[in-house]
Amino acid sequence: MRSLAVLIFVFMVVGCSNHHGGQAKQVNQKNAAQTLPIAYHLFNPQTVDITSEQALFSLSAAQQQQFLDYYNKALAKGDDKHKIISDYLLSKLSNFTYYGETHTASQAMASLEGNCMSLAILTTALARLADVDLAFREVLTLPVFEKQNNLVLSSIHVQTKLFAAPSEGRLSSIFANAGVVIDYFPDSSNIKSRYLKYHQFVAMYYKNIATDALVASDLETAFANALTAYQYDPASVEVMNLLAVVHRRKGDEYTAEQIYKYAMNRAPNNLSLLSNYATLLSIQQRTKEANSLHEKMAKLEDPNPYSWLDQAYLAQQQGNYQQAIAFFNRTIELAPYVNQAYVGLYQVYMAKGHEARAKNAIAKALDWTYKQSERRKLKYKLYGRNKASGINQ
Repeated sequence: MRSLAVLIFVFMVVGCSNHHGGQAKQVNQKNAAQTLPIAYHLFNPQTVDITSEQALFSLSAAQQQQFLDYYNKALAKGDDKHKIISDYLLSKLSNFTYYGETHTASQAMASLEGNCMSLAILTTALARLADVDLAFREVLTLPVFEKQNNLVLSSIHVQTKLFAAPSEGRLSSIFANAGVVIDYFPDSSNIKSRYLKYHQFVAMYYKNIATDALVASDLETAFANALTAYQYDPASVEVMNLLAVVHRRKGDEYTAEQIYKYAMNRAPNNLSLLSNYATLLSIQQRTKEANSLHEKMAKLEDPNPYSWLDQAYLAQQQGNYQQAIAFFNRTIELAPYVNQAYVGLYQVYMAKGHEARAKNAIAKALDWTYKQSERRKLKYKLYGRNKASGINQ
C-alpha cells in the first residue's frame, strides 16, 4: 500500500476490522465542513465516479462460484473454514506485490494481482462468503520509496488475520485468538502496530485511490476520494494531511495551511504532519517558522525507527544532508539492525565528499548484516570504490 507527499510524506495505513461491522456510518458534507476547513468551491466531486462500499467488497457470480467450488470440496474433506481461505489465497499470491494497484475485490480476483490493500479487500470478500471473522493490523516495515511527478511515495504494509472461531471484544485482544495470518511479505524486522475499526479500514481504500490520482495530477479524483476517506474517518490525521496536499496542489496554500493547523491541534507530535507543514512554510520562504518546526521534530521521541527513516529519506531527497544525517542516526539509535540507515549515511557522506565517514557507516552496517548476498553488496561499497579508482587511473 502506498503513501505520498509533495516532497513530503502523507502516511497511508490500514488496521483491524471485524467483517460483521456492517456499513460504516458516514459523516455528511455539511458536518465535515463544520470541522475541517475544506475549500469545496474549488472542486467538483460530483463529477467523479466513486466506488461504493458495496462494490468494493463485491465479487461477480462467477467469481463467487469459483471460490465456493474450491471451498466446498475442502470443507467436505474436513478442512477448517479459515484455513481453506488461506490456502486458496496463498495459491494466488505470487503476483501480489509490495507496490501495485489498489483494486476492489472483483478486480483483484480477476487479475490475481495488486498491493496489500487489494489483498486485504479480497480476503474480506472471501471471508464474508465463508462466514469467517477477520481483522487487519498495520505492520511497520522498512519503507520502500519511489518518486513520481515530483511526489515521493512510500509504502506501509498490512497483515490480515482469519480467525478459527467467531471473535468478539476489543480489537487489541481478539488478534491473539487462534487463526492464520495472510501476509505475502513477512520479515523479522517488521514491527506490529495499531488496530483500526471497520470504517477506518474502508477509508484506507479511498486514500490509496486519492494518492494514485494525485500522482496522475487528477486533482478532482484525488479530492473526491480523499473527501470520501474523510467522511469515513473524520478523526484521521493522515487523511487531513492528504487533503492539505491536494489543496496545495490546487494552488490554495491558505486552506492547506488551515488544514495543517487543524490537524496539528489533534496530533501536535505527528512527524509526517510537521514535515509537510514545514515544507509548505519553506516554499513560502517563511524560514524562521519552518526551522522552528524542524527543531521541534528533532526533539520528538517517536519510538518508531521507520518514522525517522522516512524523514531521513525525505531530507536526503531535498538535499538537506545535515538533517538527513541526524535522522539516519536517530533511526540507528532506536534500531541498530536497520542497515538501510547506514547505507543512507553512506550515500549522504559520499555526496558531501566525506569518504572516510561513508566507509565507516558501511563498516557498521556489516555488523548487522548476516545474509551473504547483502554482505557482498556492502563490501563492494566499502572496498570496491578503491579498486574502481585504481582502474580509472
